[in-house]
Amino acid sequence: MSPSASTEQPSPGRLVVVSNRLPVTLSQTNGEWEARASSGGLASAMEPILRQTGGLWIGWAGDDGELDPEQRASLLSSTAQDFAYIPVEFPPGAGEAFYKGYPNQTVWPLFHLFPARMNFDPPSWHDYVAGNEHFAATVAANLREGDLIWIHDYHLMLLPRMLREQDPAIKLGFFLHIPFPSSEAFAFLPRGDEVLLGLLGADLLAFHTHQHLQHFRSCLLRILAIESSMDSVEYQGRTIKLEALPIGIDPTGLASLIQHDPRTKERIEELRSQYADKHVIVAVDRLDYTKGIPERLHAFRTLMRQRPDLKEKVVMLQVAVPSREGIGEYQSLSSEINELVGEINGEFGTPQWTPVMYLRQSIERSSLAALYAVADVAWVTPLRDGMNLVAKEYCACKLNDDGVLVLSQFAGAAVEMGEALLVNPYDEEQVAAAVERALSMRPGERKRRMRHLRERVSRNDVFDWARRFLKSLAAVGLEQTPSAQALNVRAVEDAYKKASRRLLILDYDGTLVPIQDNPGNAVPPDALIRTLTRLAADPGNVVAVLSGRSADEMEDWLGAVPGLHLGAEHGALSRKAGTETWEHLVPTPGAMEWKAKMRSVFEHFVQRAPGSFVEEKEYSIVWHYRRVEPQFGHWLAAELAGLMEGLLAETDARPVLGRGIVEVRPVWVNKGLFASHLLAEEEPSLQLGAGDDSTDEDVFDRLGEHAWTIHVGTGRSRAQYWLKDTGAMLRLLDTLAATAEARAA
Repeated sequence: MSPSASTEQPSPGRLVVVSNRLPVTLSQTNGEWEARASSGGLASAMEPILRQTGGLWIGWAGDDGELDPEQRASLLSSTAQDFAYIPVEFPPGAGEAFYKGYPNQTVWPLFHLFPARMNFDPPSWHDYVAGNEHFAATVAANLREGDLIWIHDYHLMLLPRMLREQDPAIKLGFFLHIPFPSSEAFAFLPRGDEVLLGLLGADLLAFHTHQHLQHFRSCLLRILAIESSMDSVEYQGRTIKLEALPIGIDPTGLASLIQHDPRTKERIEELRSQYADKHVIVAVDRLDYTKGIPERLHAFRTLMRQRPDLKEKVVMLQVAVPSREGIGEYQSLSSEINELVGEINGEFGTPQWTPVMYLRQSIERSSLAALYAVADVAWVTPLRDGMNLVAKEYCACKLNDDGVLVLSQFAGAAVEMGEALLVNPYDEEQVAAAVERALSMRPGERKRRMRHLRERVSRNDVFDWARRFLKSLAAVGLEQTPSAQALNVRAVEDAYKKASRRLLILDYDGTLVPIQDNPGNAVPPDALIRTLTRLAADPGNVVAVLSGRSADEMEDWLGAVPGLHLGAEHGALSRKAGTETWEHLVPTPGAMEWKAKMRSVFEHFVQRAPGSFVEEKEYSIVWHYRRVEPQFGHWLAAELAGLMEGLLAETDARPVLGRGIVEVRPVWVNKGLFASHLLAEEEPSLQLGAGDDSTDEDVFDRLGEHAWTIHVGTGRSRAQYWLKDTGAMLRLLDTLAATAEARAA
């Protein structure tokens, strides 16, 4: 797909790109400020679409508050496009603190699986939050209705949530350009739960590979206990789409340089003349410990020791683009590479031949294209990489299909580039053998492998990547089934004031109190007792707390609240306000022979999952697994529920999956029965039901479409509204209680 094809409008909305840096960087040279345009892949992909929509690019200009707004605007205008650059303003020093702190000293090493290099201190987190807040303020000030917001990369992982809280109706996508780590690694990240919640503010979350996507899903489950499907997650009444979209490059632009640009052609001839009798190996990286440059040099030394006949017949051109030079670890890395290059050249070099040509500098795109075009082998072996576009750029420049790609299996590009020689960059003997094979590969095999690679790179280019992302983002809301909307507390309060008789049916665990790993710890706090007491004291209210817990627990915890109706075991048992007797709303349990059979099966699962336990109630039996490792627990729960379906086929009992539980109970026991019982005795002008899991859906159904039905927490629900957590629910009840008291006064 060509750049011109990318200008097809993906949606009627204006595109707003948000990244840490603008495609223009302001920097000082000899005391003078200048603006330099970026030639990166992201800029190549975004600029045609931004021009077509008259869009915005919001980011940091790099001056760190040293320039006044007029100077900055003047410099940026010198590189003006048919779209606007909007710089994010930072106080002096704050931009550097934001950039060099939490994102690059905490997130970067951990996401690339270098936890030993991770540094964290609380001030860096506060700088990260403040930096995202600066971005949020700039974005919010420049939005208009219908905009599509596309946020890029790990510097801005808190931004989606910040913007969502300001405007729940926005369309917002996020793309992560670095790997997403496994849940085991992510668990080390300080404030990792807040990072995940920040990302969940998006409508579309995209990653380079399906592996990164699955790691994200695993983290949601393990860290936040949020379940997801392969391509979506339900959160706060929204469906967030999850996609794997590997980024591409602009192959047409590179090919054009090689075919038509005089400077590139001249440089190609110079390189061919300079290395006419040698195999050329090229490696191009940012100067970063994730790129595996020392490991590559060790492997090259191994190759030269094993193949002395390659002396004066091969040259390795290592380009290392300076990166984050103000950070100590990068200075140490630079010194290590210099020493290794010196050792290798000293051991193998001759007066006529330098084995390793080390270029520690940025390189112009035309020179880079020439280097790729001439190189016999590209040595791309990062220790960990989200994608690595060098691999794709090299293939795009091999117009005669005459090169070999040696590629790390830990680069995201490896998923798409199976014709490359894939290696483990930590195994220097394996890597050396792969490079040796690349140098000696027969022309037919070289051409066949490279032809497939080049065709795929050309087909899946950066413009196709952008078009697919924006098409998915534009479709947000069109493909989704209706779900709950955020509750407007003021609207509930107004309806509550007008109603003469009100029925409130409230679930307990997960709605009034947070879910606990040990259910016995979910004791109602004093604040909840006071709020329920105030609500139940209003003569216009009928207030009921309904739970799957036993009657004894409900009595112990809430029995002393005057005027409160209680429901236990999902409504099978009821205790009316002002009484001490529990009555059966369904037939008495009787023998319930299936319980004994289920008890033995449940005990078997307790043995398989340390931390789980069995609870037996009058009408049901429950396996609790909240203290089990989440992924293993959910897997076992699904297995147990499937097993129960078969074992209970001839009975009136069925398994029910809840939050951290598998419960077996008769089909005629459900919370809707309790709601119907209260509705039969009352004629409320306002009905309100609140719950957090699937067992509460029956209450919502019985209360009907005109009731205020509220789902608390994550997940899809038939409720009309949602609140984010138990704290929000308690604040709502406090508001309603205060409303009645003010009216009575």
